[in-house]
Amino acid sequence: VAPVVSVLKEVLADVEIKKLSIPVISNVDAKPHSDPDAIKKLLATQVTSPVLWENTMDLILGKDFEKACELGPGKVTSGILKRFSKKAECSNVEV
Repeated sequence: VAPVVSVLKEVLADVEIKKLSIPVISNVDAKPHSDPDAIKKLLATQVTSPVLWENTMDLILGKDFEKACELGPGKVTSGILKRFSKKAECSNVEV
């Protein structure tokens, strides 16, 4: 899997990511990010890094959490979120 990281870095170099107004929480370090260069590096690092779900959920639920929106097939993220907080609201949008 590690050789994919360098290929992904090359691909991401040509992708334009604008500065985000809503930060993305990375699976790599469970911290919010809005800087495009940092996001590109984290996306590549994510390929070979463990997913920090527990840390991420603690961060999200400890902030001014209102509602999560899961994008993509299935409801894995909303299921994990419900294990951390029964009150957490999460909708799913299949793309």
